[in-house]
Amino acid sequence: MHKINRAEYRVLLIEDHPSLAEAMTDFMQTYGLEVRIASTGEEALRVVSAFHPQIVLCDVNLPDMAGPDIAEALRATSGAKDALIVIHTAMTERDLPLCRDINASVNMFLPKPLTDAKLCSLLSELEARAKQKS
Repeated sequence: MHKINRAEYRVLLIEDHPSLAEAMTDFMQTYGLEVRIASTGEEALRVVSAFHPQIVLCDVNLPDMAGPDIAEALRATSGAKDALIVIHTAMTERDLPLCRDINASVNMFLPKPLTDAKLCSLLSELEARAKQKS
């Protein structure tokens, strides 16, 4: 497991498939992360202002908004202004370059499924960003 002070890390998971959201939450909680789930963009916008996540992990296709549009709306709030916003998608690696320039509010695109290596990479990125600020 990644060796950082995980107690302070909050993740907003925006995922509209309940069983996947639950499994991903359980997985991230094994790393000591605090996770909140939103199933729509509208719900994410309500949650983010009080939760202030350091990571937003957002599905690309949701019932009310597309992931990059949610990222743009979240970035405009104080709750996610500095968050690492990641679009988590079932698109293939080959399709991802087509999406990378969709929106400057998105920090990165990450193919599903979320694995130990991918989560550790996100946590390392978050740690590096924190060091840059200090």
